[in-house]
Parts: sequence; C-alpha cells; structure tokens
Amino acid sequence: MNPRVVLIGLVGVAIVATMSFVIVTNDERVADATSEEPANTAAVGDAASAASVTDGHEHNALAESQENNPDHAAENQPDQPLDAATRDQLASQLSQARDVAMRYPTVADAEVGGFHRAGKFAPGAGAHYVAYGNMTGDPIDVQKPMALVYDGVSPASEIVGLMYYAFGVDGAPEGFAGPNDHWHRHRGVCIQFQAGVIEVPFPVDTDVTADQCEQVDGDYMEETAWMLHTWVVPSWESPAGVFSHANPNLLCADGTDNTDKIGFCAGT
Repeated sequence: MNPRVVLIGLVGVAIVATMSFVIVTNDERVADATSEEPANTAAVGDAASAASVTDGHEHNALAESQENNPDHAAENQPDQPLDAATRDQLASQLSQARDVAMRYPTVADAEVGGFHRAGKFAPGAGAHYVAYGNMTGDPIDVQKPMALVYDGVSPASEIVGLMYYAFGVDGAPEGFAGPNDHWHRHRGVCIQFQAGVIEVPFPVDTDVTADQCEQVDGDYMEETAWMLHTWVVPSWESPAGVFSHANPNLLCADGTDNTDKIGFCAGT
C-alpha cells in the first residue's frame, strides 16, 4: 500500500491525540515551544484563530473537541467489571503489548526500527512514531500497534505507551478483551508530509476546512479510522485508565500543559 495513503488514513494517531488533554490559550501564552514555523503561517493563523477564539481567556481544547466529536462521550463512560476469563485474557494481551513497547525504549530505537515521527509532542498524548505497515484489521493484532508513544522527540526520549489504529467493519473494531477499550475517531484532519515526517498545521475536531488545508499544501480527511491509546509502560501508567484517551502524567518540559495554538509543546 502507498505509504502516503496509509499515513493520510492514520494521521489521527498522533495529532488527534493532541486535542485530548491540552489547553489552548490566548496569544500571549501560545508561543510555539518548538520554534518551528509551519508553511503559510498566515493561513495557519487564520484557521487556528477560527478553531479556538483568542479573546483573552483560556480555552480548554478537550472540552471544545468533545463538543465536536461524539466518540468522546463513549470514551468517558466508566469501566465495567470483568469476569475471571475475560480478565485473564486481557492480562495476557496487555502483557504482549507491554513487551512490544519495551522493544523500543527510546525514540532512537523507534527510528532504527522503521517508525517515523507524526506530529510533535502534546501534553496528555505524547509524541507518536508510526509504522507504515502496522495498520491492523478487525480484530486487531496486539503485536502491531500503529504508533509508539514517547515523552518527547529527542533521540533519548522514552517510550510511554502505544496507539492502535484500525478500520472497524461495523463500528469500532474488536480490540482488547472486555468492553473497556473505548475507541475513537477524529474529524477535520489536515496533515503535511515534510522530510519524511508528518506535520500538523491546524487543530483537529474543529471547523478547519479542506480549502484551508489546501492553502498550506496539506492533505485533508473528513474522518479518521478508529484509534486507541494503551498505557502499558511501567511508571507511565495513566491514572485515568490503561485505555484512557489522555495520560495526565504526560506534561510539557516545563511541567505545565501550556501549548501553542495547534496543541504542541516541548517534551523531553
């Protein structure tokens, strides 16, 4: 399959997670922590302003994206109890997932293993490195996460979790055992392919249009396939649950969740 086509389909793996936790703030607080300028900054600025009004008040991107994305409501449902057999099956699957994660302890290991950065670091979501060939089916293959998640984008940044990405035949795919792996999709996604990595010029789950995406030479998709974070790395467990959309332990390098308008900041 053409890697570009695959990446357009899986892009939510990284960027969409950006909207899970971050707080988009006013212009005085959203200087880009990475000091990287996206293409056509005027167009980017116009769309970012439309997506998150900078009226001098803080804006909670999670709350805003939830209003635009019905899948988030399902993610926020409380976990259901499991019977013994299901619990054993889930434990085995999570152990397998953990083993996969620990094969790539750093970003350097991920890159050697053929994973490529998709987006930058976002608090709650981390930095995602994707493998073109790991688009899994329904049911999913626990051994093939689409993305490895890190606490930054430097070669020494450490693994913190995984993300699975799949096309469901009829709704969300059959994933981990039990009913508590709440999958989600994202809408209004614009991505750019630059020097072998994916860049994200606009927030997702907002009112960014295909025309605005085209103005910055991006690829636009109305809706992604299904995705699921899995926080299985020791010491990086999410207090919100192993399948939580965001991991509150993942913060910017300065210990805050203050980001640029797109939702990124500097990680480790």
